[in-house]
Formats: sequence, C-alpha cells, structure tokens
Amino acid sequence: MTAAPSIVVLGVGNTLMRDDGVGVWAVRLLAETYDLPARVRLVDGGVAGLRCLPEFEGAEHLLIIDAVAGGEPPGAIYRLSPDDLSARRGPFFSAHEVGIAELLSVARFLGKLPPTRILGVQPKEVREVGLDLTPVLREALPRVVDAAAGELEALGVKPARKVDGHA
Repeated sequence: MTAAPSIVVLGVGNTLMRDDGVGVWAVRLLAETYDLPARVRLVDGGVAGLRCLPEFEGAEHLLIIDAVAGGEPPGAIYRLSPDDLSARRGPFFSAHEVGIAELLSVARFLGKLPPTRILGVQPKEVREVGLDLTPVLREALPRVVDAAAGELEALGVKPARKVDGHA
C-alpha cells in the first residue's frame, strides 16, 4: 500500500448548478495549468459530502476549494480556516449532500482532520440549473487557480506552470 499524499486539494460543488461547481472547475483547471509533484493529489469531490473523508485521511495538509456566499462581489476569494466556518451563523456554503463545515467537524471529531485551508469563491448564481459557470466566475477562475497554487507554495510545493496551460 502506498503512502497517502502529503497535500490533498479537494474541489467541491455541484457542476449542474452554475457557480456552485467552482471548486470542481478550479481543481480541473489546476491540473491543466500546473505540473504538481506526486505528494499533491487533486480530488474532484463534487457533492460527495462525507464520502470525501477517506480522500484526505492521512494527509498532512488539506486545501478545499468551494463556493462561499460571503457578501463580496462575485469572484471574490476568501481564505478561511475550519474555525472560520464554526464562527459563522446561518448558511455559508452552498447546499451539498453534507456541507464542508459538517465534513470538517466529523473529520475533527474522528481525529482525522489535517491542517486545513479553505479557498472560497463568491458565486453569482447557484440556484439556476446550468452546466457552465457564469461569465464573471469563468473570468475569475484563473485567479482562483493561481491562489490555490500560492497556497501550495506556502506549504513548500513548487507548482510549475505548464507551457501550454490554459490560464
């Protein structure tokens, strides 16, 4: 059995609900834009909720990318910790099977929560069915990917931009 990667980047969201899928789109574009070492694993978590738990079990660090309704203009990027989620009241993340706050609480309860950073992206539209991001989030997506690369750099990873990358 191989060792778990030391860093897991988990993109979550519902790609059928416009901007709610921004985390999934960001992880896909991160893979297209950067070469990452084997110690980094990119995970399309979709709306899997608690089924994502095994994906980061044993990881040294977890980076989550998700849509966050925080009141800023669409495309704004929030850098959050799990504690930031528990300090908020009311709905914060888009509705998934089980929200990120609940997933992180269960992981913490089980003693399986690695140090975690959350990159939240302010959505424009999450209630309308649609397979594409809104234009404003599609335009912001390269900034989200670069922010994720910056978070990886802060963890000691050297993401190398691909020559033919899309960003």
